[in-house]
Amino acid sequence: MKSTLAVLALGFAGLMLQGGLARALPPPWCPDLSWLVVVGLGLRWPGFVSGFLVTAVLGFAMDAVSGSLIGQHALLRLGTYLVAAIAARQLDLSGGIPTAMLTFVLSLGYGFGIVATRSLLLVPEPLGLEVFAIAAVQAVVNTLTAGPLIGGVERIVNRFADEEVARRSGLALGHAGRTRP
Repeated sequence: MKSTLAVLALGFAGLMLQGGLARALPPPWCPDLSWLVVVGLGLRWPGFVSGFLVTAVLGFAMDAVSGSLIGQHALLRLGTYLVAAIAARQLDLSGGIPTAMLTFVLSLGYGFGIVATRSLLLVPEPLGLEVFAIAAVQAVVNTLTAGPLIGGVERIVNRFADEEVARRSGLALGHAGRTRP
């Protein structure tokens, strides 16, 4: 539970910091910090369902502060989480370069997902060279800032993992609290 609250706090802090940075940096040059926490969840979080719920909360929080379609960011972040979780379980992402490559590809997909959902539900937008350029710049910026946030999620998982295992293991074995005479 503590790890869930800590990751939620990290995601909300990323969302607030991103809001402050967005006032100084134009959109493609501002990293999506809360989204990077979601990528970290997918790559490092041990529980699939709890990570799914944390991702949904962070996605709806982004929807609330961004003024986008309600559920747009939540849906796309859930997709990002699912792809990252599957990739972490199927691929060797132990180094920085594979993680950076995955982050780049996920960021491109997220950018195109934003354009696609807006085109589907609002006004159709052509996928021209400008959209590709903006998505590529955003992907590079997200990739360059991914390390600290994914590392932060990993540190939270490692910090609270021992407490969770110790708390659950005594109950699972059925002899917690008993002492030998």
